[in-house]
This record gives sequence, structure tokens and C-alpha cells, in this order.
Amino acid sequence: MYKIFDNLLEKKQYDEINNVMFDKSFPWYCYDGKVNEDDNLIGISHWFYEYNKVISNYYNTLYSIILKCNMKAVRRVKANLDLKSLNEKTMLHTDFTDDLVGLWTGIYYLNTNNGKTYFENGDKVESVANRMIIFPAKMKHGTITQTNVNKRVIINFNWYGGSISKEN
Repeated sequence: MYKIFDNLLEKKQYDEINNVMFDKSFPWYCYDGKVNEDDNLIGISHWFYEYNKVISNYYNTLYSIILKCNMKAVRRVKANLDLKSLNEKTMLHTDFTDDLVGLWTGIYYLNTNNGKTYFENGDKVESVANRMIIFPAKMKHGTITQTNVNKRVIINFNWYGGSISKEN
């Protein structure tokens, strides 16, 4: 199943990430499809890390989360930005379709809003600032966008190994 960790980071660590991600100069990129190109939604993301390489100058901003979760081998890290909408719901999906053994997915919420992450079994997790939800990468999940704030920002992590500890 999944685990929820509220107040994952200390306030100073959270503020550092939040200030970077909500700064008007932070680069966001737009593409066709939130989950895939055929879903008729617009994706807005910032890619930090993929294919064994850092692809963003902002990657080091996330070290506090990577260390807190004791991520042994990061596979991908990207942030998603959802704009205020009429509660669009993305399709259920996994972030990868290949061998998912030992792969974890984590969603870190940067701001509180009425958007949600939902799962195939019907469970929903609310978007609460400084919350992290962790689950096996094979669990299908999706997004329900927010209607009460202009922006919903999450950071999506995929990694192998490690375990989270509030004491780290």
C-alpha cells in the first residue's frame, strides 16, 4: 500500500524548495499530454533527473528530500504544475511500464489545495504542503486537479532502494 509522511522536511528545508519552485523565474515546460500524448490534456513540468543524469540546475535543491527518503538509486525526478481547472482527472497509470521490481514512487506536495492523488482502489490523498506519499511504482495512480488555488505543484520521485525515516 502507500505511506503518508506529513511535515516531511523541517520548515527551513521546505521553505528553500518552495521559494525556488514558486519563484517567477523557475523554468516550466509545456507539452502535449499529462500522462501520455493521447490524453488531450496539457502537461507542464520541470525535469530534474532522468536516464542517470542531472538535467536541471535546480536538482541540488532536492537533496534534503532524497536524503530523507534514503534513495539509493534515483531513476527520475520531475515536478508537475497543474493550473486551476474544473477538477480534471488524469487516467490511472504507472510512471514506468518496464520491470518495476524494487522501484518506488514518491509524490511530494509543495502547496495545500483541494487537488488529490487517487489510486485504482478508490483511495484519495489530499494535497497538503510538505507531505510525501510513497508507494510501490507498480501501483496505478492519477491526479485530480485543484479548483481552489491557481497552481498545484508536486515533485514526483522514482527510485530504487532506501526507506524513509523521520529521524534522517
